[in-house]
Amino acid sequence: MSNKALFSLAFIIGTVTGSVVTWYLLKDKYEALAQEEIDSVKEVFLRREQELKDQSVKKTVAEGIKDTDKEKPDLKEYARRLEKEGYTRYSDFGSDEEEKPVSEAGPYVIPPEQFGDNEEHEQISLTYYADGVLADENDEVIEDVEDAVGIDSLNHFGEYEDDSVFVRNDARKCDYEILLDQRTYSEVVEDMPHQMEV
Repeated sequence: MSNKALFSLAFIIGTVTGSVVTWYLLKDKYEALAQEEIDSVKEVFLRREQELKDQSVKKTVAEGIKDTDKEKPDLKEYARRLEKEGYTRYSDFGSDEEEKPVSEAGPYVIPPEQFGDNEEHEQISLTYYADGVLADENDEVIEDVEDAVGIDSLNHFGEYEDDSVFVRNDARKCDYEILLDQRTYSEVVEDMPHQMEV
C-alpha cells in the first residue's frame, strides 16, 4: 500500500472517530439542554394552570359570598327555627341557672351577701309562718306568693341560713328577706291588738 492510501485510510479513520466522539459529547449536552427546556415549559404551564385555578376559586368564593349575603336569614327567625327544631345549647350545660330575659326569669334565691347590693331594688322583709302563710311586715297575707317570691324559694331555708331565705325579683325590682317563724299565722293574729275596721 502506498503512502497515499495509508494516509487516506488514517484520515478516514480519524474523521470517523472524531465524528463519533463529537456525536456522543454533543448528544449528552443537547439532551441536557432539551430536558431543561422541557422542564421550564412544564413549570410555566403548571404556574399558569395554578393561577387559573386560583382565579377560578376566588371567583367561586366571591360568588358564594354574594349568594350567602342574599340568602342570610333574620337572626330572630333563625333563633326561633333552632328552638323549634330542638337544637341544644351545649355551652349552657353545667350552669345551674339558665339565663332568661328579666320578664321570664321570675324570682330566684340569692346569697345573703347579695341582698340589697342592687340600689335599684327595694328591700322588703317578709315572714313565713309554720302553717305555710307568707305575710309582710304588717302581717298582711301575701296572696300571690308565686309572683312575688316564687313557691320554690320557700323550700330553700337552711341553704344559706337556717331561718332566712333571700329572694330577688327583677321584674318587680325587689329584694325579699323571708324570715322563718315557728309560730302559726293564726297565733300571731290572735296576739295582735284588735284593729278597728275602717
